[in-house]
Amino acid sequence: MKTGTNLLLGCLSIIVIGSFSVPRDTSASPLSDVVEKSTFTGTVRSYLQTRELDTASDQAVYALGAQLKLETGPFFGFNAATSFFTSSNLGSTRNDVRKGNPTLPVEEIHTFGEAYLQYDRFDTRVKIGRQLIDTPFLNPADSLLFPVSFFGYSLSNTSIKNVELIALHVTDIKIRQDRAFREVDGFITDQLGIASAETGGTTALGVKWGNDFLKVEGWDYYLPDLFNMLYLQGDATFPEIGGGVRPFFSFQLGKQFDVGENLLGGVDSTLYGARLGADKGPWQAAYAFNYLPKNAGNFRNGGFLSPYSFATDAIYTNMLDGGLTLKGSAFVGVAHTGSIKYVFWERLSVGFGYTFFDLMESVGGKDSTEYNINVLYEFKKGRLKGLSILNRLAIVDSELSGENLIEDRFRIQYVFDDLLKKIFK
Repeated sequence: MKTGTNLLLGCLSIIVIGSFSVPRDTSASPLSDVVEKSTFTGTVRSYLQTRELDTASDQAVYALGAQLKLETGPFFGFNAATSFFTSSNLGSTRNDVRKGNPTLPVEEIHTFGEAYLQYDRFDTRVKIGRQLIDTPFLNPADSLLFPVSFFGYSLSNTSIKNVELIALHVTDIKIRQDRAFREVDGFITDQLGIASAETGGTTALGVKWGNDFLKVEGWDYYLPDLFNMLYLQGDATFPEIGGGVRPFFSFQLGKQFDVGENLLGGVDSTLYGARLGADKGPWQAAYAFNYLPKNAGNFRNGGFLSPYSFATDAIYTNMLDGGLTLKGSAFVGVAHTGSIKYVFWERLSVGFGYTFFDLMESVGGKDSTEYNINVLYEFKKGRLKGLSILNRLAIVDSELSGENLIEDRFRIQYVFDDLLKKIFK
């Protein structure tokens, strides 16, 4: 796999770089779109994370990084892209801090987070290589310096009106804070706390349907010899009622069962969830709950498994610092979330969230609460367009003292549009 990956990276580099050796005057050539429709985009982030802990020394980490993406224009439906991730702590991070919190980034990262070849014609898109994937339980989890990226194969088709069909398979993963890709087999088994085993990657099949008022999606995630997951989600937005209030409602259902060699010793898990709320002008208020029922005799007492999650999967009651699938004292129980958000001048967003995790005491569950305060300011006009400032604060109060903390994440981000247009216009 390593040899194949390196060969693909080399070929893609030749394609991307070679496309810019074509003369600018290519109006009569089929290569014209390759150059003229190429794009160079990117994101620059400054990221500071601090933690005040009850049972360990306080932690602080800083990193400055960038994602730089170059994508060629199409050539008979084919194009290539590469995205370079680079970051440095500028000498500010102590090695012992990351040992206490492995979610923090290493001192320096310099790697190609994306490098893929794509075919996009006749309502069908095929992508091969390192790429970002966005599904309910396999996604970029883009809340730190870099997103999660995968090596794999993906296909989507939109031939049917309002319907998208998706198929994908991933074999390698680069999590947000690490330098290199690793096989997903070892990553998943580490996340689930079992001995490493070769399982052949993860396959997902999905279907999405939607219109202006209702969206429904269904997924089948297959993790060989571990478990199979079926997931259904619906999101409805209703017409305005009195006073300009516009209600919305969402539901989610999930079911997991063991497959193949049954390396987890038995999987029988269920997820229930609902979210309802309303928008009124700049206001939004919502309530959500999730229920993971106990199923004794199965892995984690029937807890729902989400090995690719950093509290970033589709579960409605996830918070900044945790969710039901990540609570170590028990993985079954109920969570209730209330949230409210207000947007000032269409640029400043202030949100408050509260979640109560009511875990089952019969299997050792320890209850906890988490408060989140999010403040985001976005520059949407003028020379500073693309610049944003985000501060996320989490306060966790738990019966399990090791979970208690106050965490703050401060991010300054600049997203730039296609620089090639500005250079060659």
